[in-house]
Amino acid sequence: MRKILTLVFMMCFVAGIGFAEEVVDKTLAIVNGEPLMSSEFNKLLEPMIQQYKAMSPVEEQTDSKINELKNQILEQRIEQMVLTQEAKKQKIKIVQRELDEAVNQVKKRFPSDDVFQSELKKEGLSLVQFEKRIEEQLMVQKLVEKEMKGNIKQPTDAEIKKFYDNVRAKMKGEKLNLSKEEEETVDAVAKLLKRMSSEQVRLNQIYIKCDKGATAQERKAAEAKVANVKKALAGGAGFAETSEKYSDDALLKQRKGDMGFVIKGDLDKRLEDKAFSMTVGQYTKEPIQSDSGYHFLRVTESRASQSFTYEDVKNDLAEVLYRQNGKKLFDKWVDGLKAKANIKRNQVW
Repeated sequence: MRKILTLVFMMCFVAGIGFAEEVVDKTLAIVNGEPLMSSEFNKLLEPMIQQYKAMSPVEEQTDSKINELKNQILEQRIEQMVLTQEAKKQKIKIVQRELDEAVNQVKKRFPSDDVFQSELKKEGLSLVQFEKRIEEQLMVQKLVEKEMKGNIKQPTDAEIKKFYDNVRAKMKGEKLNLSKEEEETVDAVAKLLKRMSSEQVRLNQIYIKCDKGATAQERKAAEAKVANVKKALAGGAGFAETSEKYSDDALLKQRKGDMGFVIKGDLDKRLEDKAFSMTVGQYTKEPIQSDSGYHFLRVTESRASQSFTYEDVKNDLAEVLYRQNGKKLFDKWVDGLKAKANIKRNQVW
């Protein structure tokens, strides 16, 4: 059974580029005499909030949830400041070659140097300031590697087997007497293993929006679009190209209707029943109607369910436990640094 999981627990410190500045700059926190200004913080906060809103249901995007996110990001930034200060205290050095390679990796994300320079300008950073930021990130990475190397406990065979038994129990829906952190890890692995071992179908979809609250005019327009889709498919048009042309979903259009692999439970029951009853190459000539609109489905690939044994996943589970041990060690070490630091928080949401 192929590799089935990579759970990354270690902290990553990545600076964002290109977000609006705040008119009035405030000191949100002071860490060992170093201020954290709202202008700097907001550049980190804005993309995080945008990502949260893009990935969370609208009903969960409450003021309290947003404030909770702000406080989490504030603590992460304070933590990064403590680590950067510790790296400087320990005189962690970055050679020019390492810095150049890291800067070039960032530049490769942009289509041209002009675009890169334009983004720096929006950020209000000179190239020297940007390189300093990258250098500090590399210093922190080296510091973490230095402190963690050789100190992370390797899981024993007994611990791996117990973890496997807990994952199996979780997949069966059994209750487990675990800590919150252990429960979350077991749950994540159980979901991933269930997904990888379940029957799967890869779908293409053409989606025409028409929800319950649609007006008569909107409904009529959607039905006309459905008729155009049926005509195109009957005339020999490709399913992917038809989705790209007609789907009322930006991501579907971009991916030419490709939804990737799904398992039972991923979709509305009406869609699921049809998707798992078709063979590869088949598509629905009549749309399936849901509460959100009309759906044409085509099965492009199928995978049968597969079983797995302890030996199949033992090495992967050992890696998860090793990373979990690393996270515990890292958290304990950082908590110790923060406890010794002089931290003043001027803002809590």
